[in-house]
Amino acid sequence: MASPVASAHASLDGGISRHPDYYFTDGSVVLIVESTALRIHQSILGRHSDVFSGMWDVPQPTSMESYDGCPTVVLPDSLDDFVDVVSVLYDPFLHSHFDKLDSQTNLKELISFISGILRISTKYNMQQIRAKCISIIQDKFPSTLAGCDDVLKRKLQYRPSEIDRIIPLARETNVPRVLPWAFYLCAQMAVSELLQNAALSWKDKALCLAGKERLWEMQKTVTHTFLLNFQNSPQCITGCKVRSPDTFKAAMDAIEVLRLTPHALEEYTDWPGLRLCIKCQIYVQTLHREGREKVWQLLPTFFHLGTWDEIFKDQSC
Repeated sequence: MASPVASAHASLDGGISRHPDYYFTDGSVVLIVESTALRIHQSILGRHSDVFSGMWDVPQPTSMESYDGCPTVVLPDSLDDFVDVVSVLYDPFLHSHFDKLDSQTNLKELISFISGILRISTKYNMQQIRAKCISIIQDKFPSTLAGCDDVLKRKLQYRPSEIDRIIPLARETNVPRVLPWAFYLCAQMAVSELLQNAALSWKDKALCLAGKERLWEMQKTVTHTFLLNFQNSPQCITGCKVRSPDTFKAAMDAIEVLRLTPHALEEYTDWPGLRLCIKCQIYVQTLHREGREKVWQLLPTFFHLGTWDEIFKDQSC
């Protein structure tokens, strides 16, 4: 596999400026990123990155470029992304840099804050920083049903322009665990909005459309079937009807909306409103709970992402 680090000969020609915050006079190595020099400490880099660890411990060719008397490497990265990571490395508590994010941070800001750090930490195998980024993202893009329930209870609001940025980022940085929930959210977008989306590839749009149909089918026949095709509990002795006319009409009026924006994992809560006997209520509650568990287990397959076991195996960290 080719090294992610470019040759120092890539170019020290032309104007190079020193970074105002990360050019330390006692730094031991210089990294040139987008014609900007960062003079930092090899010991700090090596502590967090397998790629940088020991890079300059082996004998270097006599033609090795240097800048300001330090061994120098040119990196083909975004300066903003790399500076974000260096900011984390030089934080005395490492992860306190992430304290700038709080529960009020919207998803757009979170993704903008995280994406560069995740790209660089993945590329240069900075495992601790990468794991922190992933944990922050998974707080809003869960990979377990319990995490899904927590997200739904918090009533997080997702905008399409925020969701679609996660999918290419997750593919680029090998974070497949967030993809099933991201695709689930995209499947709730209107078809016209989905087709006009500029961030998603046509393949991903097709996966969303296919998943939308599967989710609607599961909502009709597995998770919320009691609203459309009610069946009494085998222990029912009162002859429960489908439900009250008002509840039935409300359910029917919502069918078209559900078909266009299927939410098969939505947890139904208005059990008293169905006006069922206790036996039938327990019966449909059990079917609903088991149906949600089934949908969650199958969720990745609706978007051709493999199984959850395969996803967890692919993303070891």
